[in-house]
Amino acid sequence: QEQFFGFYMPLPYALGRSSRVLRPFLSIYSVVGLGSNQRTPVMSSLNNQIRNQMEAEPFWNNFWTRVEKGTFFDTGTFSPPLKNALKDLPQGRALVPGCGRGYDALLLSEGKKRYVVGMDISETAIKEAQAERREMKVDAKQVEFILGDFFKYEPDQSFDVIFDYTFLCAIPPPLRESWAKQMASLITPETGRLVTLIFPIVDKSGGPPYAMSIKLVTDLVKSVGFELVQLDEKPESYKKRRGMEALAIWKLSKKDK
Repeated sequence: QEQFFGFYMPLPYALGRSSRVLRPFLSIYSVVGLGSNQRTPVMSSLNNQIRNQMEAEPFWNNFWTRVEKGTFFDTGTFSPPLKNALKDLPQGRALVPGCGRGYDALLLSEGKKRYVVGMDISETAIKEAQAERREMKVDAKQVEFILGDFFKYEPDQSFDVIFDYTFLCAIPPPLRESWAKQMASLITPETGRLVTLIFPIVDKSGGPPYAMSIKLVTDLVKSVGFELVQLDEKPESYKKRRGMEALAIWKLSKKDK
């Protein structure tokens, strides 16, 4: 069995039904020590799992067919720490990568305070988010849900708020540096705010979700020029995640001309 966002599921669910072999990313695994020279049974299983996850679209589309409200990583509602942080966030444009059913993207709009883009690589997730938007009677021009790859996203304008929750912890570790660089490229320097709801803060191996820590996220974002604005190590969390989360708000320093 594999633990997935606090729930256990059979390993085939985590890996999906696909037996595709990762082609474009083989060199990455050699660099990070996941190459053929470390083929123990446990490591081999982990390699296969991560490689499957790197094929993000089929992996998450397959998984989303099983995600009902309130199961796996879907809490069925918005994130309480984000709601409590809204007063500290600027208005303008907001982005929620890995938005899932879009609860937090809908919350971030605060009526018409922000234009919000919710992005997911799973077509199934986007359809679910659009259905949630209709149910909440939110204008599609206010909160837009788009199918896309966060790492290839090139919008015409930067964002004043970016919210990351159960996204960084869900991507394979070799992509973390790219995650940080992309966050820096998308946020508005100085006035923009990157909000990281860090989860799960636990001692575990493997994933998703991969274990997170305040230090891990701090090292990632500081490496690309972010500075800490605010940190809540014990936020008011969804009941099943209490004690496993921390909320950090960051700003990007202006680059030297």
